[in-house]
Amino acid sequence: MNKIFTLRSPLYIKYPNGETRVIEEIFQHSKGILYFELFWEKDPKYSIHLIEGEIAGDGPWRVGECSFHVLGCNHTHPQMCEMHSFWQQQLLQDSGQFRADDVVKIALEKGAILPDDYPINDKRF
Repeated sequence: MNKIFTLRSPLYIKYPNGETRVIEEIFQHSKGILYFELFWEKDPKYSIHLIEGEIAGDGPWRVGECSFHVLGCNHTHPQMCEMHSFWQQQLLQDSGQFRADDVVKIALEKGAILPDDYPINDKRF
């Protein structure tokens, strides 16, 4: 399994047009990478993405025409870091507004591949 799926550091994706998005969750998929943006719950239709292509590199990683990077929070990416910090703060203050339990379920419905040792302690899966 590629290291990108085992990192605990926040990641972001950069599209060919320069657009960037901070990643909340990332999964391996038979066609490439499935990822959930921060606050995906507000608009799942537009915030859960499948990036098709082979995974190349050891960081940054390339998939199709996109690249995946570790989010640098030491003044490297101030706006994205601020967004990630705000998300963490909201998660701590009101975790009920987030559907963290649904992430794995939705990812599996969309074809995500989980490693055998993925910590799922729920009989639904």
